[in-house]
Amino acid sequence: MLGLKSRVILAFGVLSLAVALLVSISAFMFARNYLVTQRESAGVTRALLDARAVSAAIESGVEPGEALATVPAIGGAQALARVDGVWYTRGVGVSPPDLPPALISLAEEQGAARQSFEVSGQPFFAVAVADGGDLYLELLPMGDLDRALRTAGWFIAGISLVSLALGAVLGSWAASRLLRPVQSLSDGAVRLAEGDLAVRLEPTEDPDLAPITSAFNEMADAVERRIARERRFVANVSHELRSPVTAIAGTAELLDNHREALPPRDAELVASLVTRSRRLSRTLVDLMEIGSEDSHQPLQVEAVEISSIVLGLMADRGLGEELLHGDRPVVRTDARRVERVLANLLDNASTHGRGVVGVVIEREAEHVLVHVDDAGPGLPEEGADQLFEPFSRGSSRASDDGAGLGLAIAREAATALGGQVLADRSSRGGARMTLRIPAEVAP
Repeated sequence: MLGLKSRVILAFGVLSLAVALLVSISAFMFARNYLVTQRESAGVTRALLDARAVSAAIESGVEPGEALATVPAIGGAQALARVDGVWYTRGVGVSPPDLPPALISLAEEQGAARQSFEVSGQPFFAVAVADGGDLYLELLPMGDLDRALRTAGWFIAGISLVSLALGAVLGSWAASRLLRPVQSLSDGAVRLAEGDLAVRLEPTEDPDLAPITSAFNEMADAVERRIARERRFVANVSHELRSPVTAIAGTAELLDNHREALPPRDAELVASLVTRSRRLSRTLVDLMEIGSEDSHQPLQVEAVEISSIVLGLMADRGLGEELLHGDRPVVRTDARRVERVLANLLDNASTHGRGVVGVVIEREAEHVLVHVDDAGPGLPEEGADQLFEPFSRGSSRASDDGAGLGLAIAREAATALGGQVLADRSSRGGARMTLRIPAEVAP
């Protein structure tokens, strides 16, 4: 199905073609009828006058051939006369056998007749005048007029094609002008969906477009206010919970240090308490990360060796350097945010993907990609995008440890970098999480 812009262009082109054809064909038919009628009318008048002159000359004793010689050959006209059953002609364009019998018969019956016909593909207009048993004919060649009309027809066809092209150009310009606000609205909606909360449409004085622009800007304001309110709520709750959670975790760690002195049942409860308190602490840290205003701070761009960040993160997690493969580019980007994303991707692979099996750095023309492969069961068949939602843990992931905030934090930081975090299946059988960032690659 054609898009709206294509349909507008097509409509303008077809309309221009239709108007051009209507005007051109109407003008052509009028001119054609006028010219043919004028030529035939002039031929009839001249033939009648010439017939009288020839008849008078023959009655005065002039030979028929000499009488025909006095007829002026205007426009290549040819004169013929039948006197006492004998044909006389001036010129050899058309011989008497080529004359249409119907023309001669009608002239003999009515006294005069006219007819258009062709001889050897050449058009002629003939006027026949009967005088008793004698007959006078005058043939007017119509080839020059026919050629002129044919040339005019081709000219009209060319004008119609030019009109179609001009209509398409005009349609393209009009479609661009008409659809520019719609395209602006579409671009704004895409940017808003991608997390650019500052996007707004330029105000317009157009009474038809102003309500749409105003409604979009109001919606963007409402979305920004709601997200800011949610961030403040999360930050406030996180800060309020920080002290009691820290106290609980400290108490749990203290009890865990003396677990050997406790009865077995109490020792199991203490072990469970330590595990849950650690998980609660990590969740609280993630919540504080999501509610932090740091994600909206400007980028601190500097030359960064991506492999150094990866190796540092892998060393902190006890992963060997042999797991790192690929390129070693030096790029200009925000090292702090890159480290935040990669840390969450590595933790996600370790926690939910049965461990990291490889990290690959890939350099492209305008982007740098860091792939983190895990040994887990892979991605769910459906809803892979939901893995990046807060508190989401795919049903196919290997562990329930964690609150499901790591990938959400990674995606938010990647968006701040102008990049993406993508999920796909790894060639090694597990899942592959990829950080893709636009970067000015340093030589």
